[in-house]
Amino acid sequence: MRYPAPLALAQAVAPLLAGLGWGIGGSTLLYRLGLEADPQDLDLVVQPTAFAEAEQRLLAMLEPLPRPPHPRNRTEHFARFVADDGTRLDLMAGIAVSTPAGVQGWTFDPGRVERDGALAWMHPEDWLELYRLFDRPYRVVQLEQWLSARDTRQRAEALEVRLAWLDDTLDSLSRTVARQQQEINLLQEQLRVLYRQLQQGPDQSGSPLSLRDEVPPHY
Repeated sequence: MRYPAPLALAQAVAPLLAGLGWGIGGSTLLYRLGLEADPQDLDLVVQPTAFAEAEQRLLAMLEPLPRPPHPRNRTEHFARFVADDGTRLDLMAGIAVSTPAGVQGWTFDPGRVERDGALAWMHPEDWLELYRLFDRPYRVVQLEQWLSARDTRQRAEALEVRLAWLDDTLDSLSRTVARQQQEINLLQEQLRVLYRQLQQGPDQSGSPLSLRDEVPPHY
C-alpha cells in the first residue's frame, strides 16, 4: 500500500521523536479518518517544554523553512521544515490565536493521543477545537459530521451487545423455567400417588401404606 507523503514522513520522523509527547493532527489526521484523500503537509503538536528538543531532532533529517507570517497566529512556538521530496512539516507548541475577545490559547495533552505503532494520533475532538480556533468552518463541519456518525455507530454497537446479552439471559431463563416445570410435574405426580394411597386405606395385610412402596418409576 502506498501512503501519502505526509504519512510516510510521519513514519520516518517518529523514531526521532521517541520519548517526547507529540501528536499528529491536521489534514494527515483527516486522511486517517477518511475525510481527506490527499493531505499535503504534516502537522505535529508538542508541549512547550518539549519544543526545543523536538526541533533539534527534526533538524537532523529535515531542512528548516522561515516561519510564515499570520495576522492572527499567536502560537508561542512554531517551526516549519521541508523533506527532500518537498513535503512540509509544521511543528507547534503553545497554540494561541488572536480573537476579537482577546488571545485564546489551547493546551496540548500528550496523554490523550492514540498510539498506533510508532505513530501518535491526536483525538478528532481536540483537532475540532483547533479548527474552531483557527476559524476553519469547512473542516469544522467535516469533523462534526464524522463525530456524530461515529457516536451513532458506537450507540448501535452498544445496543447490539446489550441485545446479545439479553438473548443469552432469556435462553438461560427458559432453560431454568423448563427444569423447574419438570420438577413441578414430578411433585404433582407424587401428590397424586399419595392421594390414591390415602383413598385406598391400609393394604390387604393390614400394614400401613408406605410412600416408599409407591414412588413413581421415573422418580
